[in-house]
Amino acid sequence: MRGKILLVDDDASVRFGIQDFLSAHGFEILEAESCQVGRERFLRDRPDLALLDYKLRDGTALELLPQLRTMDPDIPLVVLTGNASIDLAVQVIKLGAEQFFTKPVELPALLVFIERLIETQRARRGQLAGKLQSHREEPDPFLGDSPLIQELKQTAHRVLDSDSPVLIQGETGTGKGVLAQWLHRHGPRADEPFIHLNCAGLAPQFLETELFGHERGAFTGAVQRKQGLLEVAHHGTVFLDEIGDVDAQVQPKLLKVLEEQRFRRLGDVEDRQVDIRLVAATHQDMAERVRTRQFRVDLYYRISTLPLRLPALRERKQDIPHIAESLLRRLAQERGRPGLALTPGAMAALQDYAWPGNIRELRNVLERAVLLTSRGSLEAVDLHFASGVSPNAGPSEEELSLTLREVEQRHIERVLAAEGGHVERAARRLGIPRSSLYEKLKRFGLAPKP
Repeated sequence: MRGKILLVDDDASVRFGIQDFLSAHGFEILEAESCQVGRERFLRDRPDLALLDYKLRDGTALELLPQLRTMDPDIPLVVLTGNASIDLAVQVIKLGAEQFFTKPVELPALLVFIERLIETQRARRGQLAGKLQSHREEPDPFLGDSPLIQELKQTAHRVLDSDSPVLIQGETGTGKGVLAQWLHRHGPRADEPFIHLNCAGLAPQFLETELFGHERGAFTGAVQRKQGLLEVAHHGTVFLDEIGDVDAQVQPKLLKVLEEQRFRRLGDVEDRQVDIRLVAATHQDMAERVRTRQFRVDLYYRISTLPLRLPALRERKQDIPHIAESLLRRLAQERGRPGLALTPGAMAALQDYAWPGNIRELRNVLERAVLLTSRGSLEAVDLHFASGVSPNAGPSEEELSLTLREVEQRHIERVLAAEGGHVERAARRLGIPRSSLYEKLKRFGLAPKP
């Protein structure tokens, strides 16, 4: 899709003619027959450009232009009128219109103008994104000097310019999302969209409509056409987190996108072309999911063309000081406490802990310490770990006598309590889908807080 255009005109025949012509040239047309509907669709759908008839049943473009400009000053507006005059042209330009066209509109001329306007707007957004990115400290997925992280860094640099799919594997909290964003920001698609979708626990139909979109009436509740994330990401990167949870009925459709760069909206009869790079991530053992037929072997081979593995924090403990200092510096700046540092005792405690939640857990521990400590440095006593156990302490006799089921139940209870009974956050921390956590809570006779 080349762009999304909102067409506001109360003449159905005019809307049909313009919609038919621009759709044939790859644009998606959103229609509105009044100022009120135009305002609603403009706010909800955020088009790339809006075409406004001058005179509508409930107002004129002179009233509508400043209202739309207030909603989003960056979306180009073009006025169509049957009664052109110099005075009117001056008025609409002053109110924020890019141009006006006299009806009946010369569609080829309108097409050329729209193409140039949208291209200019996208280039402007790309430049702005580059400026914002250059002024913002980017999370670095390669902090540290351990052999494991340096090897990952070298491999990641080698795959940057490829359009082949990347599969990032690693335990929950290791920074798979950070690495995915780094691949996008430093690759040839950096100025294009980066779309992130977490597949964990999503019902098949919801996942399908999010990825591929749907036509009006495709299923109960589909009251209007929906653009899928694949279309939104055209020319950019799609990051599918927890791809191992993608339902079996969606997997062949995803494979078609990767092999043919084509897909079909739900309820549509025509394929659409799309140009994307896929970056996928999972904490699961994908080979085991393939062996148990939970994941298609052909899709697995396709997404794992370029595999990257993020090591667990316990495998690279020499990197903990680099990571902790970087995280603390950012957290302290956000909380207005620059200069806050870790004492040697606090750093030793961080290095002695096993970090089952990896970098995400490390960040949580430091954030809590920054919020609760008023001193100029963080001591070991300021660090509160999720397990509530001292980093140097080994398992007690009682813990060694527990069955695996009892250990799992206790750990779920602790994490759920730490998250205030919030099931979704607890599931994210445990690295499992929310539906799986609900099943475990039911099996153990535990009840989350309402």
